[in-house]
Amino acid sequence: MNNLKSPESKETSGLPSLLIRDAHIWTKNDITRGSVLIEHGRIQRIARKIAERADEEIPARRLLVIPGLIDGHVHLRDMKLSYKEDFTTGTAAAAAGGFTSVIDMPNSLPPTDSAERLVERARRASRKILVNVGFHAAALDDYDEVSAMKAAGALSMKLYLPNPIAPLDVDDDKVVVRVLSAAKRAPLLLTVHAEDLTKLPRTREIETFAELVRLRRGSAETSAVRRILRLQRRIGCRVHFCHVSLRSTLSAISSRSSSSLSSEVTPHHTLLSEDRVKMLRWKAWMVPPLRSPKDTRQLFQAMKMGIPTIMATDHAPHTIREKARPPRKSSPGIPGLETALPLMLTMVNKGKLSLGRLVSLLSTNPAKIFHLRSKGRLETGADGDLVLVDPKKRGVIDPAKFFSRAHYSPFEGWKTQGAVHTTIVNGSVVYREGEILGKPGAGRVLKAEVHE
Repeated sequence: MNNLKSPESKETSGLPSLLIRDAHIWTKNDITRGSVLIEHGRIQRIARKIAERADEEIPARRLLVIPGLIDGHVHLRDMKLSYKEDFTTGTAAAAAGGFTSVIDMPNSLPPTDSAERLVERARRASRKILVNVGFHAAALDDYDEVSAMKAAGALSMKLYLPNPIAPLDVDDDKVVVRVLSAAKRAPLLLTVHAEDLTKLPRTREIETFAELVRLRRGSAETSAVRRILRLQRRIGCRVHFCHVSLRSTLSAISSRSSSSLSSEVTPHHTLLSEDRVKMLRWKAWMVPPLRSPKDTRQLFQAMKMGIPTIMATDHAPHTIREKARPPRKSSPGIPGLETALPLMLTMVNKGKLSLGRLVSLLSTNPAKIFHLRSKGRLETGADGDLVLVDPKKRGVIDPAKFFSRAHYSPFEGWKTQGAVHTTIVNGSVVYREGEILGKPGAGRVLKAEVHE
């Protein structure tokens, strides 16, 4: 299988030890009281009482410890898009949101569409990141280049059907089959933005965002997913469907009962519906767009029941100038790294979602899908990536306080219960109670091994 390389001893031997004392600890399927000792960047011991001292100790009597969150779908921008977000502001937002690892999408500028560009992007990131960062690469149908991108560290290839990142005629099944075949041979996970927009009217005047949402209808998602499922059945590669917005689409994916298929939902598609677009306009414009209230309720119930595999934020920052344009010209996407966990903890506190499901969606399952073997769990020997949560702390979502450069949100003003207290990455505290304590370069670039 495709494992991450274990941290080299020279990278971890100099790290201070850290002891979290007397916390409520989530372990697999239950909460237990105890302490967690981290040494050399890894969990050394979890026990009811730990007598020895550490270089740093955190009293955590009222706090809950969960595995560090993993976001498989973020747009960190940087390089020629640094005015929107850069590696430091994006990973600061991640740390503030409890995410200890994130995976960057390839529609950057320049795009991550070759091994050479992936290596350069990772090199630049290594000096600036506060949490661990992995990279998706653009989908290609050239096996040699796909293999090279995997060797350079790609955790997946991203196939963006509405507008391919690398030049591909994705309307041609033969081309898509070549992409699937290259992913199978590499082998490399293929992540898919599944929308078929070939029948979308392009000359119609759109005066409101609500009209734009209705135009980009759910059938575009349904038909694209069915097409990829049909072609994937022939090839057998691993496919992950991004930001699914309809319960019916999730059902089509899960009905295959295949370990080679996985799916993802977002907080905004499970909590917001298209009526918010009428009120908030560009602040609630993303793709896929928000759906009807009925669709939103059904998607949330599917998430609660365990049908989608993971939750991801699709953190997609833009400037307000880029957003506040007429509907056809407005950049789709919202920031999400700093709101996902408070929103989901609120659902837990309201009894609408179990804590176990939350941990599964945001930590355990992402680690499995992207083969981050030493992450997503609180066990001896696992990486020292943890989040300390204050489950009772109340707050209000205020975009003006975001670490991200995107200071807007469709969740602005929402009241929350449950907040990130401390985020620990590789055994070091990078965020605590509203303050970034880590320095750029504290995170590591996640690199996959060549062989699965």
